[in-house]
Amino acid sequence: MKTKFLLSCCIFLFSLGSVLHAQEAFENPIVKQGRLGSPLVETSPFVFKDKLYLLENHQRFWDLPNTKPGDYFHEDEIRIRDVASDKIASVPLKNHGFGTVLTYNDRVYVFAGSYGENKPWRKMTEISMTSSADLKTWTEPQTVLKASKDEFFFNTAVCRGKDSFILLYETNDKSWKPFTLRYEKSDDLINWEAIPDAIYGRDKYVGGPALYYEDNWYYTLYLEDLENGYETRITRSKDLVHWQDAPADRPFVTFDPSHKNIPLRPSEVSESNASDVELCYFNGQTILYFTGSDQKIGGDLQWATFDGTPSQLFQHFFKDTKASTEVTPEHEGDWAPVLIAADNQDDAIRPQSVTTKNISDKPSAQQLAYQERQLGAFIHFGPATYTASDFMTVPPVDIFNPTQLDAEQWVKTAKSFGAEHIVLTAKHHNGYCLWPTETTDYSVKNSPWKDGNGDVVAEFVKACRKYDMKIGLYISGGDKNFGCTSTPDPQGERKLVGDINGYFPIFLEQLRELLTNYGQVSYVWFDGAYDPFGWDVMVAETLKPLGTAYGDAIRSMVRNLQPNAVVMGGTKPDIRWSGSEQGWAAYPLWNIVKPGEGLKHWIGPQNAGWVPAEANLHTRSTWFWAPNSDNTLRDLDYLKTAYTESVGRGANLLINMTPDTSGLIPKVEVERLSDFGKILKNTFDTPLGSVTPTTGKPMKEVSITLSKKQKISLLVIEEAIKYGQHITNYTVEALIKNKWVPIAEGQSIGRKRIQNFDPIKTNKIRLKIHGESSQLYIKSFEVF
Repeated sequence: MKTKFLLSCCIFLFSLGSVLHAQEAFENPIVKQGRLGSPLVETSPFVFKDKLYLLENHQRFWDLPNTKPGDYFHEDEIRIRDVASDKIASVPLKNHGFGTVLTYNDRVYVFAGSYGENKPWRKMTEISMTSSADLKTWTEPQTVLKASKDEFFFNTAVCRGKDSFILLYETNDKSWKPFTLRYEKSDDLINWEAIPDAIYGRDKYVGGPALYYEDNWYYTLYLEDLENGYETRITRSKDLVHWQDAPADRPFVTFDPSHKNIPLRPSEVSESNASDVELCYFNGQTILYFTGSDQKIGGDLQWATFDGTPSQLFQHFFKDTKASTEVTPEHEGDWAPVLIAADNQDDAIRPQSVTTKNISDKPSAQQLAYQERQLGAFIHFGPATYTASDFMTVPPVDIFNPTQLDAEQWVKTAKSFGAEHIVLTAKHHNGYCLWPTETTDYSVKNSPWKDGNGDVVAEFVKACRKYDMKIGLYISGGDKNFGCTSTPDPQGERKLVGDINGYFPIFLEQLRELLTNYGQVSYVWFDGAYDPFGWDVMVAETLKPLGTAYGDAIRSMVRNLQPNAVVMGGTKPDIRWSGSEQGWAAYPLWNIVKPGEGLKHWIGPQNAGWVPAEANLHTRSTWFWAPNSDNTLRDLDYLKTAYTESVGRGANLLINMTPDTSGLIPKVEVERLSDFGKILKNTFDTPLGSVTPTTGKPMKEVSITLSKKQKISLLVIEEAIKYGQHITNYTVEALIKNKWVPIAEGQSIGRKRIQNFDPIKTNKIRLKIHGESSQLYIKSFEVF
């Protein structure tokens, strides 16, 4: 009865809060900054190497008198303008239109519809792509998508999605209304395939689209046809199939009918259009470009700003809507959306942000040891293994009964791909303990496995020590069996569920058992999801924050009982999440979190200093093993890419392994991970050339001389992070025909930087490094 009563209270308070919020008037946070006097229509702002650029679709007829749309269209250009200097920096494509841009992995990719030869204006049947690493030299344009019979392409948009690239294009397919939006996916930006049922605008006019992926949502900006004009709206989807529109009274950008004097139009014509909105994040603001006019001849280019990230901007249009509370947000893998940052957090629920300058700018000995290991393994194993990976239910205690559990097999599998530590889910959200704890009956001591005398943690620890593997233990703060968790709300909005004061001493004792009964532990992993001890959790009835006291006490216990361990998560983390369960980290990647920037890096605002990032990766579609899931295992190309985009950007990577109901990792998974290890070994074990500076002095240049000219296409750089992270950009040059030619460049190096580049043949390579500090230390430089 008590549980039902508390639940009813929570539901009532939540419903009341939703009603009160719904009564608040919506205010559009986008601030229009002015008109630029240009007829440009399709433009795309983007940031490359810390500079703001604008991709422009320039139509030649605008430059010539007495012309009309479509005249001289074979002279149309896709241009890139340096916004600061207002000069054209490059012209990637000619005889193309409807261009868009994507920046990814140190390259700029431009996609546009090709006019071809001897075809009518805007009857485009092919989309071209070209790319550049310097905005000067562009690859030969190649056709990446062809239209189906009787179909033409119009606007396009491309983004990096959850686990692949996504391309949106407007089609005139007569199955739907004109300009219906269709979505394709690709792993390499060249080969695209249609996503089944991924269509938007079947039943209404849409156009002028843009596409973004933020916080597990795909956001599409599109044009809404009104009786008196056109305005841009926003919709979102988790799967590109099911869409949720922002309320009709929340236009993203709308027009000003009082404005006249539009470029290329008679002075009495009023503005009736606000279309083709595209945006990017630059210098702490979201920068937006869009066009006005009246949908005739040309546009009226304008720009606007929002003081925040694109994610915060997009979320604002869905905040406190009935639709958004009725639709339960999905999430990547099995982590709950608790790790999604809230769009608007009241200062009253935030701990005091760090302002002191006395923060660490170097790793502790424990952090350095952790970062040196680079690659680790995760093991998700427990009752959820027997319930098709459903870890939010509390199945009977005796469901856990592995018949062939072999922890040595787990460790051998981890070693096969190069892992140097393993983290075991000793207790997940359901509260089941994989060791015979004295705190609850919901543990292995009441399992039929080994007649209740088994201890998974003990067998795991013993196997790790036998094979010299560092030990990590995961323990969930949330406990569904006890009934104490937090709600799956965004950070800053989470509420307490259950009796925290009754549960807290039980959790501390469970933690004490794990940290004292099994010898030295190197890594303690606290999950942020459903954590009642989180820095932002509030009392549901009063909405008063609990603060960090509970979490700080937990951190103190770890420090006292396992002083050599690093801690992931909690109120005082040593390690932070990279933001991805798909195995990637952002680039550039900095180890130091500046005061006030904690929220952007998935840690509480009370944290700052040296807090390196870790990406994790579920090799199957679920974290725990599930029946018939072998076909969801990541392929080798995906695993290698994940390694390059995490370890190769300076982060650590934690790759999951999934013992099945027998207690063994399935053979197909073992073989996949072993093959992955072989790929890493074959790729990185034998460099063509390397240098390891031994002077112990700062330097600005490091060179490699090969015995003869050889073809190289891959480099690995390591900064000596024991001194901190001070390199802010670098350039790699090769001696070709007696001239030093740039072949690669980047910003952060940190623990490790792995970078591919177009193959070249040389026998001399040099690395030039730069930074605001004089402490520029290179640990090693290798080419392959």
